[in-house]
Amino acid sequence: MTNTATKLKRALCSMVVMLALMAGITSIPALAASNGVYTATATSHYKHPTTGVIEDSGGEGSYVLGQSMTESALNKAALVEVDPQGNTYVTIRLNLMDNIQSPQFQVDASRNGSFIAASATVMQEDFTENTTDFRMQVPNENAIIRCNMYVIPMGRDVIFYITVGDLKSGSGDFITSVKVEQSAQKPDPEQSATSASAVQTPVSSLSDSQISSSELTASEASSSTPEISSSDTSSTSSNEDSVDGLEEFDASGNKVSNTSTKAEQNSGTGNPVIWWVIGGIVVVAIAGGCVWYFCFFRKKK
Repeated sequence: MTNTATKLKRALCSMVVMLALMAGITSIPALAASNGVYTATATSHYKHPTTGVIEDSGGEGSYVLGQSMTESALNKAALVEVDPQGNTYVTIRLNLMDNIQSPQFQVDASRNGSFIAASATVMQEDFTENTTDFRMQVPNENAIIRCNMYVIPMGRDVIFYITVGDLKSGSGDFITSVKVEQSAQKPDPEQSATSASAVQTPVSSLSDSQISSSELTASEASSSTPEISSSDTSSTSSNEDSVDGLEEFDASGNKVSNTSTKAEQNSGTGNPVIWWVIGGIVVVAIAGGCVWYFCFFRKKK
């Protein structure tokens, strides 16, 4: 009887630990991409990634062949665009277009097998590489895309699924359509101070010249004043141009502003994922204490 109770306690403790781990993992939220253009990695799935359903007529018996075929048909390069209003667009690239006809797309926003039709636009065709780019609007970059296309050598439609991930800033060789908002660049305070100092220098010189103006003739004084004014104007213009002309660009050719950089740094320090992970660790520690108490400490008593 005692052994049975001990085994039951151990089983309950194990279940608590497993539930705590699952809760810590599933509670981490997915963060949506912000306004910008991103390259992504496209992955093909013969089975629905979350439900495991195979809609293709080949069925479970053709899984290995079907998965290999869909991997050949889908290019791993993809594009994700998010406009200033938060609308998300995904561009996928299909290979072997000489063997494919009439691809159609649907989107599963909830990732539970409920699809809605998505209108796709052909962005570009590469007849040398035998590829075509299709762009469509999706609820978010985590949505599952369903592709239904006619494969000429097989003489039938083939159905598979597409997901995108591993987003990185840039556009690669894709055609983009989204405008990326950029904040106006603020002049560097040091540059502004330098410019102000340069403007004040001729004024100081002018004061010195006025002190000694009694020693100059009227004609010399009148000729020196325009020269100082001209020097002042050119110095001011040169410094203002040097301040306004400072711009920074990333690897993709997009202008980077101080405001956007600070926003990224602030968003990095306030990432909610870190707090979810810490919470999960605390839950696991508590569960481990329960296991030790019921399975070892109580047993010794």
